[in-house]
Amino acid sequence: MNKIKVIIVDDHELIVLAARQIFSKVPEIKLVGVANTGEEAYKKIKELKPDVVILDVILPGMDGIELTKKILAEQPSAKIVLHSSSVSEDMIVTGFEAGAMAYVPKNFKPGQLIEAIQTVVKGEHYSKGFVSEILIESFLKSKSKKDGYSGKLTERETEILQAITKGMTNQQLADNLHISVRTVEAHKSNIMKKLKINSTAELVVYAIKHKIVKI
Repeated sequence: MNKIKVIIVDDHELIVLAARQIFSKVPEIKLVGVANTGEEAYKKIKELKPDVVILDVILPGMDGIELTKKILAEQPSAKIVLHSSSVSEDMIVTGFEAGAMAYVPKNFKPGQLIEAIQTVVKGEHYSKGFVSEILIESFLKSKSKKDGYSGKLTERETEILQAITKGMTNQQLADNLHISVRTVEAHKSNIMKKLKINSTAELVVYAIKHKIVKI
């Protein structure tokens, strides 16, 4: 099994040490590099080509948002997990708009960081708890002056949308519904086309606005 190559970009030694200890207990994850500044990280990422970059938002010199854009412009397959000690709507939304796939606060629990890495390498966004609430609130604000979505979902599509909103992965969905992951992906694609939606975050918003699920 190929290991998930990870680089940590953070100028706080304790955060790096904590991440090292966490990764040392997870065989599928390999820490391939550490950087303290945006410029140093940019060079190492170009050289080492990690699968996932754990990236502090606030860095000396080039900040995490700017670095996210530069990394993805050259290595679009890289997955960015942002983290910071301060949390704001603007920071999280701007980070996701720049191409980040996840946000994990610096007071993370070990399981959160591992779950975020495992989620983004599948091409899925990781946004749970307060982060999901911030994204949903922001998205609702941006859509407040627009008409609602159009399109009717089948019973199975509605079931899948409800599960997606609860944070279930494609594999979990497939296992629960006794169908293949490919079938789940096809249903998800059809749902997005019907609703004219482009992201999982928007699917969550749709489900809440139309009372398919409750929060």
